[in-house]
Amino acid sequence: MNADDCHDGNAICLGGPCHGLLTHIDQDIGLLTVPVPRRSPDEPETGARYRVTRERVRYCGQAEAYIALHWVGAPYSCGHSSP
Repeated sequence: MNADDCHDGNAICLGGPCHGLLTHIDQDIGLLTVPVPRRSPDEPETGARYRVTRERVRYCGQAEAYIALHWVGAPYSCGHSSP
């Protein structure tokens, strides 16, 4: 999923490998893993950990502010436990 494909996203990733990516979340607190967009089909699937914050980010033309997700660490392979 990328910013162009997800107009109904309610959260935006800040920092890290998913910076600027819009996504939809249904939680108010905690950590979550966001899939890192692959540049080619040969790249392994990875995820990056982001912290849900109370911060909101507004953009011109958008009625609702996005929930800010702050990067908390390096990406890791999907299916493996987090570092």
